Amino acid sequence: MSAIVQMNKIPLVQWKGQTFDQIQSFIRKNQVNDEPNSKYLKFRANPLKIYRREIVSTDISNCNVRTSTKIDIFNRPNGTINNSSSTNKYGLVNTIDNTVPNNSCETYENCSVILSPEENARRRVRSSGMIKKIADTSRDTHTYYTSSQQYLASRSLTFKQNQYNYIRSGDATAKPGSSLSSNNLYSPNSSNHCKKYFIADGASISYIWIDATTVDVSIPSGYYHVGEINDLLKTAMISNHHYYTKRQVGLNPDPYRDVLTFLLNLTYDNNADVVQLQTFRTDDSIHPNTEYQVPINATWTKPASSAPLFPQFSIPANIIQTATGITTGNYPTSQTANTGLTFQTFESTVPPGLQPSYKKLFYKPNNPQYGQQGAVSSGDVITRKRYNAITNSAASYRNALGQSVANALAYGVPANGYTIKDKIGYPLKKTPTFRKHTDTMETCDVYSIKNQI
Repeated sequence: MSAIVQMNKIPLVQWKGQTFDQIQSFIRKNQVNDEPNSKYLKFRANPLKIYRREIVSTDISNCNVRTSTKIDIFNRPNGTINNSSSTNKYGLVNTIDNTVPNNSCETYENCSVILSPEENARRRVRSSGMIKKIADTSRDTHTYYTSSQQYLASRSLTFKQNQYNYIRSGDATAKPGSSLSSNNLYSPNSSNHCKKYFIADGASISYIWIDATTVDVSIPSGYYHVGEINDLLKTAMISNHHYYTKRQVGLNPDPYRDVLTFLLNLTYDNNADVVQLQTFRTDDSIHPNTEYQVPINATWTKPASSAPLFPQFSIPANIIQTATGITTGNYPTSQTANTGLTFQTFESTVPPGLQPSYKKLFYKPNNPQYGQQGAVSSGDVITRKRYNAITNSAASYRNALGQSVANALAYGVPANGYTIKDKIGYPLKKTPTFRKHTDTMETCDVYSIKNQI
């Protein structure tokens, strides 16, 4: 009968393997040989009449009805013997599973690997239940995740990651979420696993310096984002001394900060989603000798203010066109083009393959004062009110006592604040008095004497 009306009967799958009958052992008392007059038994010791365990090779139909077997006998070597060819199977009925299965899916040679118990057992033993992690070189992360939470965290899309932000461009003084920060660009608080663009062997990008020298920047095969290509460009410019050295100002100038000034830059415009080629004009008026110097080992000279020049980008006919979205050519077309501008920018005409190394975040909480979406707890409100009270109190001292006093009273001090007069005190002047017939001073104030002296 079918389980479903008017449907074919579901076939049975024979999954159990083949079996063999076994001969078991039993405890039996030794008996004297039935042929005592045999010449082979003369002058030989007969077996002891004791009980011992023997293989059931004869009929024991008249044995004790309480004869049984134990698991230890099965586990003992040679505790049971296969007797598949015997027609007389003595002893208790026992069976053993054979290694040859009846199930066609027992091994994956005749069935799918997923349905094979053999392959599943091997996978569990080899991996100890763990999933083999495969690296995604285009993202510097894994290709497989066991939960949606892990997947969202790898893409910086979880709610927790987007509660805190890092500003990438815009007004850093504007409060995130307010109207003043509408043009700001942020990135989430997480590791960046943005997909990179693959560039094959033989790719390069070139630039033409202000002395008409053409430099090829080779790009090794691999995955890149915009910042890494720009780093290769700056490395080539440093090795060829194509930059300015900016003079430091102050008593202790930092020799490793804001020292090099480059005239070429490759960046990404997040608002328009295009790659930008930026080139800056140079001459004596923009880069005066009092602030900018040509490197010592450089072979080029700074142009005069009457003849300003632009360095050029040269996009070759290779995969860089697809990577940047910019067609083959020189940008600008000549070093003297548009010299009335301070800098020139050239953008992609088609969607570029190169992307930035971070994910854009549109941070617009409806409660920007607390940097949170929605209401906050009463403890946060009290903490904010105390913070505002201290800040407003310190601001009232700014006009009377100056910015230094306002800063001292604002943070890192007790709630009431203090000034230097509170710390020293307000001493009262005292006049020294002497006894009538001696030079010993009777009372005096040390501070007043010092002030009088």
